[in-house]
Amino acid sequence: MRVFIDTNIFIYREDDRIISENLQKLLAIMQKFGVSVLIHPQSIEDLREDTNIQRREIMLSKVGAYPLLEKPPQPNSDATFSILIGYANDHNTQIDNTILYSLYRDAVDFLITEDRDIRKDLSAPQGVNPVGGQRIDPVARPQGVKNL
Repeated sequence: MRVFIDTNIFIYREDDRIISENLQKLLAIMQKFGVSVLIHPQSIEDLREDTNIQRREIMLSKVGAYPLLEKPPQPNSDATFSILIGYANDHNTQIDNTILYSLYRDAVDFLITEDRDIRKDLSAPQGVNPVGGQRIDPVARPQGVKNL
């Protein structure tokens, strides 16, 4: 099984703060069962745009310890996906859509995120664990959408 953690979960996990017990348990279960935790290359771009220079440099130094999804599928010419998810009106939404497209095309099995914007138009299950007052949401492809 292959799972993306989004940029916010990566930062939360690698920051110099105590992580919640729920996230600890989730990550331990994933490790116990051999789940591959991946980072999407767009998450690195997201990290490079962090305006907090110190955090940006620290996170960029740590992201190399995670395997990247090699040759992620690109949503640029997939009109069906764009209609389902919506067109990106800004750079952050474009990054989110690119990450979601990898999930849609079965490059990974799940996405763990606390980003509510990435889920707002999806018919995905509700979050499974709170993380520091937030929710970790496994995001699945939109219901009723067949794989291509």
